[in-house]
Amino acid sequence: MAIISKLIIISIIAISFALAFLVFYLMSSLPQKQRKKQIEEITSQLINFVLFLWLAKILLNLPLFVRDPLAVLAYPSNSEAFYLAALFTGGLLFYKARKRKIAGGLLAHSFLQVFLAASFFYEFIQLIWRENPFSFPYLPVYGLLLAVFHVLQGRVSRQSQISIVLGAGAAGFFAISLMLPYLSMFGYIVEPWFLALVLAACFGLLIKDPQDEPHSESN
Repeated sequence: MAIISKLIIISIIAISFALAFLVFYLMSSLPQKQRKKQIEEITSQLINFVLFLWLAKILLNLPLFVRDPLAVLAYPSNSEAFYLAALFTGGLLFYKARKRKIAGGLLAHSFLQVFLAASFFYEFIQLIWRENPFSFPYLPVYGLLLAVFHVLQGRVSRQSQISIVLGAGAAGFFAISLMLPYLSMFGYIVEPWFLALVLAACFGLLIKDPQDEPHSESN
């Protein structure tokens, strides 16, 4: 039963990101070629995150993995594995941005749009299909952030756009924390310090000029 429930969650996440990519492709102000390129890069990084999630799960349960690998691989990932996978992915992104293999600012801008849309669709599906009442407070927050993102698009710089949306997002999650016993992200319980770290990482990517293109293609 736990495995079936986990598969359902994975399916909802996949559907949410597929819809988010569609929204990004239709509403992004980037040229069509760049939109496709950003979708490919984000997809690549999401695949990296999933691989890192499996690696983190193994590292956190290494003694058990040595004795019984299947027991670890079949066990759902927890929040600690989620944190570690996010750390690995963030480290890889900063390395690639530093080596100019990706345009860090542009990727952060594109990913933020995809993330907000995917989060909105995920919570919407959770609320409507699975009747999860804990998803309701997230919908107005993600919906408002997505609306602000698109209103600002083309009117302010990418740096300012990201800064405003992230600042509003921090306020939104603080409001949610007052209503719910815990915060979650795609089904994983997350602590406020993790969200603060994610915000800091996004700002860090803005150090690179978002208009710069990487010297070489890399997925």
